[in-house]
Amino acid sequence: MPDMVTVANFNEPLEAEMAKLRLQSAGITVFLSGENARIMEPGLGPLQLQVMPEEEEDARAILADPGISGQPEDVQAS
Repeated sequence: MPDMVTVANFNEPLEAEMAKLRLQSAGITVFLSGENARIMEPGLGPLQLQVMPEEEEDARAILADPGISGQPEDVQAS
């Protein structure tokens, strides 16, 4: 596996998995370092979300974007 860049650290496995899926859905190759170790020993340390160096900028931008909150524009509240 080529060198990877850590773009985020997580203490909560669910948050790490959600971020991983968000990047994967954008077509970014993602590796969650420490995932297997935490299965064997919970609380072992932070999970590191890692990507290829050439995808680092895109990954950071995606993770920094809070996404759309509320309702879509074409749906009006009653």
